[in-house]
Amino acid sequence: MEREKKQLTTLLSAADKDAAVPGSRSTVFSCNNSLVVLPLEQTSSDRSCLPTVERPLLVGAIKAAGEAGKNNAIILSRNNNSILLKDDTHLLEATQVEGAWPIDHPLPLPTWAPQAKQPLKFTSVWEYEELASNIEYYVQKVLEDHNYNTVGNFLTLYQGFKRSGCSSLSEYFQSYSPPITPLHHTCVGLALELWKTLFALNRKFSNLTNHLYLVSCEEGVESMDYVALLESIETVSNILEKEHVLLTLKFEISGRSGILLCDPGYHVGRVVTVMHDTTYPHTGWFVQSEEGIKKEYCYIFSSVNTNFIEWREKNTKSGVVELFTALIFIERPYLTAIDVTERRNLVYNFRSLLSRDAKGHLVAGIYFKLKDNSDEFTIFYHDGIKQRMKMNFSIFLYPKLLNEGILKMIAKCNKQLKFKENQLLTTLTSIAEVLNDKVYLTQLLDINNCINNMTEAN
Repeated sequence: MEREKKQLTTLLSAADKDAAVPGSRSTVFSCNNSLVVLPLEQTSSDRSCLPTVERPLLVGAIKAAGEAGKNNAIILSRNNNSILLKDDTHLLEATQVEGAWPIDHPLPLPTWAPQAKQPLKFTSVWEYEELASNIEYYVQKVLEDHNYNTVGNFLTLYQGFKRSGCSSLSEYFQSYSPPITPLHHTCVGLALELWKTLFALNRKFSNLTNHLYLVSCEEGVESMDYVALLESIETVSNILEKEHVLLTLKFEISGRSGILLCDPGYHVGRVVTVMHDTTYPHTGWFVQSEEGIKKEYCYIFSSVNTNFIEWREKNTKSGVVELFTALIFIERPYLTAIDVTERRNLVYNFRSLLSRDAKGHLVAGIYFKLKDNSDEFTIFYHDGIKQRMKMNFSIFLYPKLLNEGILKMIAKCNKQLKFKENQLLTTLTSIAEVLNDKVYLTQLLDINNCINNMTEAN
């Protein structure tokens, strides 16, 4: 998510410049006296001490897969029956659970499957490349057909909170089940949407979708030292934020092992191939964008611990180079993309609503930072050339008073977001109403600060 903020500020404007390892639980707990969470053994359904939204997914229990694991069956079960996905009907039920939530922690603990996925095996590079090109078609289709949207879940949380009658957002946050719908496509929703679309390839590539799985990503990693000592990621689950998810496939080409990565959440309009031996068809460095700043990505197996992929980013402007690294844990499927990653996104202090083309280039949208005493946002769209303007949400509290020029800009952006008529205007009014609720905004930013303190303390 921190990369998302940097990406927008570099791609769209330099004017908008203004997220792990052990920390003090007592520090996290004390940052908000109202942030009290129930014991480790309890899930969010046990934490429901107030009216809450209807849950969008069924929760399976984690168990060892046994013989089913050898066939890449989903390793969750209900009534002790393993699920082998034949279509996308039970995708959430089969792949997502609720994480335990320690009493002094601002988020549930991330959870991974107990067993690794088996690799999809190919006899030749050409056979693999046929699959990769087919998947890439669907990656680009998802980018073009679905907006990246961290505004929808932000508004839905607020609306549910106000309906609940609860006065404490931290309590409501603990019992809330984040919905995953086309109106809430963050990196989590986009990865799940891509997974669903890839069921269309099962006839051509037998059992493909049972080899796919979500993986977790920790951004802004400054040191690889803890990775070298890591025998099990569960030993550090209480210090991880897990801001991002990708869709992944393990494979082998005549005994050579590799990973296929899809990242529609960061607008990557291609399939990324990461080979252990770094030889063809290894992707290596590629240019992600060149709007103002040249942004290059490279994905490699970590030399410290091959259970991780290092996602390296190089930004170059006026000869000055900045380097960033994130870590993607690819050894086992990530089971709490909704309960942890999507939940974390709900209270993040940067929001965006973006349409992309098939290559991942930004077409139109809005983005803004949540902060006290500020309601500024940026709107952009194409009108021959890229147009960009800063506005204040407060003017949308009274939409009937908006002048014709502003309404025309909103209408153009609305069209390029592929929205229904006046949908963007309605959205901007809804955001303005949330930001006008100062008590709510303060509570939301307090929760975000608790999570940030956990990360920064480590």
